[in-house]
Amino acid sequence: MLIIADPAAAAQITIQKSLEKHSSTKEYVYPLLGEKNMVTLEGKEWKMWRGIFNPGFASGHLMSLVGGMVADTVRFTEILSDYAAKEKVFELEDAATRLTVDIIGNVVLDMSLHAQTSENKLVKAFRDQLQWMPLPNDMNLFRKYNPMKWFVYRTNTRIMNRYLDRLLEQRFTDRQQEEKASTKRSKPVIDLALDTYLKETGQSGGSALPRQFKQSAIDQFKTFLFAGHDTTSSTACFIVHLLSKHPAVLEKLCQEHDEVYGPDTSKTAEAITNDPHTLNRLPYTLAVLKEVLRLYPPVSTVRKGHPNISIQLDGESYPTDGFMVWPVAYGMHRRPELWPDAEAFIPERFLVKEGDPLFPPKGAWRPFEYGPRNCVGQELAYIELKIFMVLTLRDFDIRPAYAEQDKIDGKDRSTHTIKGDRAYQVLIATAKPILGYPSKVTKRSRQ
Repeated sequence: MLIIADPAAAAQITIQKSLEKHSSTKEYVYPLLGEKNMVTLEGKEWKMWRGIFNPGFASGHLMSLVGGMVADTVRFTEILSDYAAKEKVFELEDAATRLTVDIIGNVVLDMSLHAQTSENKLVKAFRDQLQWMPLPNDMNLFRKYNPMKWFVYRTNTRIMNRYLDRLLEQRFTDRQQEEKASTKRSKPVIDLALDTYLKETGQSGGSALPRQFKQSAIDQFKTFLFAGHDTTSSTACFIVHLLSKHPAVLEKLCQEHDEVYGPDTSKTAEAITNDPHTLNRLPYTLAVLKEVLRLYPPVSTVRKGHPNISIQLDGESYPTDGFMVWPVAYGMHRRPELWPDAEAFIPERFLVKEGDPLFPPKGAWRPFEYGPRNCVGQELAYIELKIFMVLTLRDFDIRPAYAEQDKIDGKDRSTHTIKGDRAYQVLIATAKPILGYPSKVTKRSRQ
């Protein structure tokens, strides 16, 4: 394995020459996402499907869908209120994942999956599939080679694909009815993707959803769910965690929200819905979000070395042929040579001007990766997380409850820390907070 923790070296294999994804990535995600997923496609096929889905994830278009995201997040705040009233320990990562699933359902398909309020077949099968996927460094041979695994994979895949097939057909029927009625409304991502697909392939709409498009759309939707687990739900947990440790940053954040939306938080959801572009008037909120992603990047990319590509760094040449090439975002984000006081939580890094010692070095911040294979849904993640922050942080105090969870489980995990912190990342398909970030929530009282 060739590990990269230098932005200039990483640029050589992700931007200047974009190496193919390593075969281990494909083997790992196929059972979850399918063979046509955008994460592992290569060449012309990847370029085609990336181009088909790009319009739906453009920032300008996503702004037209903010109303649905706000409604889903308001439902999330109602769930938080319920947990506060019951004084109950809960997994914030699970609650945030269900929020993410509902948002993705609305944004991509214009359908509510009701993941926050009921048990959803798609979510259950998806999360069960995640639990059965062995980690790359898993030493438990029974879990790794358990023959039941393949039966579970097939069963869960069948459940997910049938569920999504039905949703896609329903959305296609609704789309046709809207076109006949000349209904004017913001299109979900899947509609723009289908428009682009038909244009690129020279096909007409027809009376049936094109088979090739449907097969790929099913795998892409599972990919978007996977990405939601990656970025939004895990990052929401670490936003809460870091702010619980830095009350001055939290207060400054709340002041910015007061300035933009007014101190009456009951009017905030309506204000965002009426003018989604107010989300672009939150520079400190964005800086906090970026600093959280710096300290807790949810994922990295793994590439396959090439016989004709070597990395040039500090006068040395490092051949990549035969190597798994890994630009490690976590390591790069915490290098003191790149980031002054690298372990500290300093949102101002993303507010200072070039020339300031805190200014981020080019290519050193890469939670969504750089180059042509960067994350197609990063703008959606920004919008989701801004809405999450604006609608929750002024009304709720959410704190980690690891000690309480230990008592519930009858286990002493007090020594299970990294750098003295109970909340650390573990690899469950992607980097997630340990134990799902057990939490307790109370209503905030602000003077």
